[in-house]
Amino acid sequence: MIKIGFIRFPQEMADQVADCYTRLPQAPKEVKIKETYVYDESGEDARAFSIFEYRTAHKALAAEYLETRYQLFSKIPGLTYSIENWLSVGDALAVVGTGDFNSHFSIHG
Repeated sequence: MIKIGFIRFPQEMADQVADCYTRLPQAPKEVKIKETYVYDESGEDARAFSIFEYRTAHKALAAEYLETRYQLFSKIPGLTYSIENWLSVGDALAVVGTGDFNSHFSIHG
């Protein structure tokens, strides 16, 4: 499974975000951080997203880790975040086949 964490913040808070990023707790071994990408266009809020991958059996662990991670970011003035579940096309087709749509949620802060 995949979760994607998004942050958005005013450009002038970039130093605080960078400092927070260096202090984040390490992900549990069951949660892989695939990559983090940053959008930085002059005159716009900065944005970043990170992709986290984990097995279904570790869904609760992933949710707990991400909530802790993004709560730390949320202490920065003007920063907002969201955490979304994403599925591969194969997983999405399996969900459609079973009718189990309850595993899809987003958290916003």
